[in-house]
This record gives sequence, structure tokens and C-alpha cells, in this order.
Amino acid sequence: MLLLGCNVFWTSPSYYNTSKNYTFHSPIMTNEMYAVSGEHPRPFIFVIKTRSKGTAYILGVDHTKDPTHRDLDSIRFWWNKAQPTVAMVEGRLGFLFSWLQNPVEKFGENGLTAQLAKRNSVKLYTWEPDKDNQINIMIEKYDPAKVALLFSIRPYFSNFRYGKPANPEKQMDEYIQSRTDHPKLKGFITNWQQIDSIWKADFPNEKDWRDFSDEWGWPEGYLAEMASFNNMIRDIHLCNAVIDLVQKGETVFITMGSSHAVRIQKALETTLSN
Repeated sequence: MLLLGCNVFWTSPSYYNTSKNYTFHSPIMTNEMYAVSGEHPRPFIFVIKTRSKGTAYILGVDHTKDPTHRDLDSIRFWWNKAQPTVAMVEGRLGFLFSWLQNPVEKFGENGLTAQLAKRNSVKLYTWEPDKDNQINIMIEKYDPAKVALLFSIRPYFSNFRYGKPANPEKQMDEYIQSRTDHPKLKGFITNWQQIDSIWKADFPNEKDWRDFSDEWGWPEGYLAEMASFNNMIRDIHLCNAVIDLVQKGETVFITMGSSHAVRIQKALETTLSN
């Protein structure tokens, strides 16, 4: 407990539960709209200041585990400028022993945000909706077996940008075990051999799943549709969390992939300006 209190041991940040679902004055941009929207600044940063309530600092940066990446300087600069009262990060992060592990090398750019929050005793949350909510919404629209497939391969595709794992099959089995350990998903996908079979049958013209990254988009078909829908679930929760905290007078500092920042900008700006 002492080591936890002194931030030597890190655990996953808490989920943020919003007090209500807000009506956005402009829609969140879909994945499809984002794909045709053209180039945008990187990092993509915007600030929303309200007259009588709080402020939101939204930092859309490159996903990186390189401690020398230029976007990390932007995070440090805007953190010092914002002096936030609440910080939020993308993903759940996880356990870290700060005496031996580098937060950026372990958790990417969000590790730096978490480190700054812990250093300054700032409240820290993940902006992700909890997995139960995501799964419940997803299986209302999609077959649970396909949802299990998406949840299994998404972390592999997301982390491929940092390098191909030494043993892709072992890594995939670990993701399957951890990401489908839910009563509504358990048992549909149990090993990498199933992933192999489904991939070859449903996406024969794509490169092997072992060499696939969502940095280049998702394969055309049901996986792309499901990934887009899941991103919308996440972005809706993200916007609700930002609005909720700003309405409470907080100064909120949030890091995320740049595409999320672009997609939510108009929804947040038009809603918080009313």
C-alpha cells in the first residue's frame, strides 16, 4: 500500500462514469468521414475554454513508445500550460514498477500523461468505456463470435506499429484469453488457429494477420464496419466524459490518438459553447 501511495507501483486508472448522456450539437465524425477528410496537423491539439465552467485540453498525438518522440514535448508543454485538475488517457494501461520500467516504453504517450498526473497528484482516469458496456452494445448489433474476433485481434493490430512480436501465435493466444474473458464472448474464439482459419476464409486478399496493423486501416468488410462502430462507442463516451468534467468546472487534460481528436472536435466545441 505504501508503494502504491508513493506511485512506485502503478495500477490501471479508473473508468470515468458520466452523470448523464449529453446531446451533441454537432455529430462525431465517423471513421469513414475521417478517411476522406484529408490531412490534418500532427499533433492535433485544441483547447476549449468556457466562460463560467471548466476547460478542456485535447491532445491528439502519435501513438509511440519512443521516449524521444517529438509529440511528447507537446504533452509536457501543454501540461505545464494547462495545470489540469483531471487527466485522462486512452486505454487501460496496467501494472508498472516505476523504479525499473519507463512509462513511455511500457504504455506509450499515455504513460507520460499518467506519469505527469501522478507527479502532480492530479486525478487520473481512462476515457475508455468499460468493457462490459462496449460488449453489451456491440452484441446488440453483431454476432458475438464476430465481436469476440474483433476484441481478440484489435490489440494485436494496434500494437503491431511498435514492432512484430517474436511469437505472433503466442501473443494472439494471450490476447484471446484476456480480451474474450467475458460471459458473452467466452468460448467463441479460443486459439490462434481459429483466427488463422477465419482470416484466410474471410480476408483472402489481405496480408497475413501476423503482419497486419490498424495503423493502415481495417480490412474491407465486416471487421472495418465493426471497428468503426466500436470507435464510435468509445468516442461518444469520451465526449460525454469531457463535457461532464468541464460542466463540473474541472480543467481536463486528455491524450489520445490524433484521429480521435479530429473526430470529436466539432462535437465538443459546439456543445460546450452553448
